[in-house]
Amino acid sequence: MAYKTIHTKYGLQRIAQSETSGVPINLVAMAVGDGNGNDTTPDENQTQLVRERYRAKPNRVFQDPDNPLLFTVELIVPATEGGFTIREAAVFDDQGGMFTVSNVPAAYKPVGDGSEGAFSDTAVRVQFLVANASVVSISIDPNVAVATQQWITNTITVPYLLPGGTTGQVLKKHSNADGDTVWGDPTVAEAIVSIVEEVQTLAASQTAVTLAECTTEGLAVYIAGARLLPSQWTPDATDVRKLTLATSYAAGTKADFVQNEPGADRALLQSRNLADVASAATARTNLGVYSKEEADTKAPPSLIGFFASQTAPNGWLKANGAAVSRTAYAALFAKIGTIYGAGDNFNTFNLPDMRGEFPRGWDDGRGADGNRAFGSAQSHSFASHAHGASSDTQGNHAHGASTDTQGAHAHGGGTSAVGDHQHGMPKNASAQAGSDNNGMPIGTDQPDYGTGRNPLPTNPAGAHSHTIGTDVQGNHAHNVTVQTAGAHAHGITVAAAGGAETRPRNVALLACIKY
Repeated sequence: MAYKTIHTKYGLQRIAQSETSGVPINLVAMAVGDGNGNDTTPDENQTQLVRERYRAKPNRVFQDPDNPLLFTVELIVPATEGGFTIREAAVFDDQGGMFTVSNVPAAYKPVGDGSEGAFSDTAVRVQFLVANASVVSISIDPNVAVATQQWITNTITVPYLLPGGTTGQVLKKHSNADGDTVWGDPTVAEAIVSIVEEVQTLAASQTAVTLAECTTEGLAVYIAGARLLPSQWTPDATDVRKLTLATSYAAGTKADFVQNEPGADRALLQSRNLADVASAATARTNLGVYSKEEADTKAPPSLIGFFASQTAPNGWLKANGAAVSRTAYAALFAKIGTIYGAGDNFNTFNLPDMRGEFPRGWDDGRGADGNRAFGSAQSHSFASHAHGASSDTQGNHAHGASTDTQGAHAHGGGTSAVGDHQHGMPKNASAQAGSDNNGMPIGTDQPDYGTGRNPLPTNPAGAHSHTIGTDVQGNHAHNVTVQTAGAHAHGITVAAAGGAETRPRNVALLACIKY
């Protein structure tokens, strides 16, 4: 199993920002976890440990004496904490982000109540490298720092506590700084003056100088190790940070500026607008205020903001419903808790999901949007309404109708063909006047068929038909009558319109939440 410490993607971004802005990274927390019972492999995309078990301020952050680019972060897990196996560790910065993540050899931390027969403090250290040592702020909180028993045994001795000195000497304050002492003769009176010093490298033809640490009040100027006379440089009339050299020097020449530390009773001049403060950054720290750059990134935890970019700015998270660490984002968790989801019910909680949503002010007892919980979501809706529609009533009426005029025409007809046949004539007294006894016309030359009632044959007419004609009626039309339907109305169907949701005109922006 390979054990290692890596920078997360977030940590690499912070390093790049620090190198660009010059603002060092402040590492404020370290955590250990048990990997949920398994060995872990560090992943640069991690934002929290697999399962965090303990977190606190670092005991100390320090540089390696032989390699200033190598840093060590030390965490003391006190004897009162235990009952888990340490398999992973992580370091967090002052913005709540995971700076580094490590896997460590499994080590069981006993329960702190002594029930397991052993208990002790446990020191966990992780190391990491940077390309520029100035990006990391080295700090030790005297209220948190804990000395390990091994370190005390090996280090704290009388010579260590009171080094140097000879018989008859006493330990005296060397300056007003805490712990700055010196052995000295009790009969000698000394005047100790603290100084502020900075060194700059001059460019070719440079005469104008802007100071970073010193001011021109009580300033001594050394060029290439030689002190200049007051006539060889001139302080700026209004800005105590600026001066002008009487002559220029070769490129690369070192200029050393030394100033006696201003007295505690020195008054600030209103006209200087704090330009005469020795260190503006230190002054802000002492006053507990932010610079403009710092204030631009600050807002109270749980504030929702909309940004015209696709990435969340420093100090903000996308409001996308994600589960995040309860410890890494403790200030935000203290504000919103599990209103938007309890995460895994142990390590994480959920952020509100504002993707594709419009915000609405909470009713808070007003009654305009009552009967809903804070943080709850609503689906789109119309207020209840109806669309009226009707047609005119026509009353009793009839609808006229007609047929087309057909023009002059005749209607054809016919009889059915009956085939070859004869028509018989009767031989009886019913013969019409002017016929002979056989019913034939008088004078007709025909054979005597006797006196019986036999028919007299006629010549066959052959297969034929009889044509029947009708009178031509001329141009005419046929009337059609439509029955009256009575008073009635006609139904109307209104077609649906619109899309899948109700919305006003809008612009899509990224919703983020401050942590």
